[in-house]
Amino acid sequence: MKNCKMIRIICQVVLTILTGLSYQLSAQNAPLQNQQSEAVKLEYKYPADDVKYLNSTQVVQDMDINGQSMKVNVTNVLGCTIKAAGMQENNIRLEISIDTLDQTIDVMGGISGGPVKEAIGKTFSMTISPEGKEVDLSGAEQVTFVSGNGDNSNVSQYFNDFFPDVPAGPISPGFTWSSSDSSFAKTSSTTIKQLIRSENKFEGFEKVGEINCAKITFVLSGTQEMKTQSQGMDIKMYGPFTGKGELYFAPAEGYFIKQVVSTRLQGTLGMVSEGATFPLVMETNSVNEIQK
Repeated sequence: MKNCKMIRIICQVVLTILTGLSYQLSAQNAPLQNQQSEAVKLEYKYPADDVKYLNSTQVVQDMDINGQSMKVNVTNVLGCTIKAAGMQENNIRLEISIDTLDQTIDVMGGISGGPVKEAIGKTFSMTISPEGKEVDLSGAEQVTFVSGNGDNSNVSQYFNDFFPDVPAGPISPGFTWSSSDSSFAKTSSTTIKQLIRSENKFEGFEKVGEINCAKITFVLSGTQEMKTQSQGMDIKMYGPFTGKGELYFAPAEGYFIKQVVSTRLQGTLGMVSEGATFPLVMETNSVNEIQK
């Protein structure tokens, strides 16, 4: 296969993977009998005032193409403003504005991508539970754009797991819990499936700037599978991943202040129609934090 064609395919595949990533802890109810005097209940309750976030994700993918290393660097930046827009039964309605959305690919010195102008400045509503589970993303699905791989996309893929889940019951420092989750993302030509297992621990309280936060650490493992079409070919990417992360949640304010996640996937990229497979390693680092 010609190298230039392979480069185009890899660029499109990496962008597809990036927009479908969803690595974070999952929550489950905390057993009340394990709680102690320092127990705290973490619960979302965004104010009517603006809360700004900047989410920066960097992906480095290294592939072995017939004995030659091919490295791709992808950066995705999402900036948004969030504020409360009332209650819907027991859930929280939010108004979200897209301030920044930028996707850049660097492969073998060639840089492409840039601001996603169709999405910047758009506002939509979504609903989450007090524990951070996404209840209604229909508003985000209406904010559409054409992604770097030519797919018709929408911003729901960025907010499907934007809010880290927190346990429904009160928890105390030292409390640990295991959880599992799955995610599924689909566009006109692509499906991405993930199975995620998480070992979580409430480490205690720590200040981020002047804000007192509950610090939760987590260790991730799981599998990811992607199927897509590019350059007229059926492509499959699959493999196991491991990772870790930290979440800082402000109980008094009612929202998360910062989340840091890093993962490493060691898998295979298969060109189904060509009968060819290539080993790949993909490292992802993401920071989502409050902006003043």
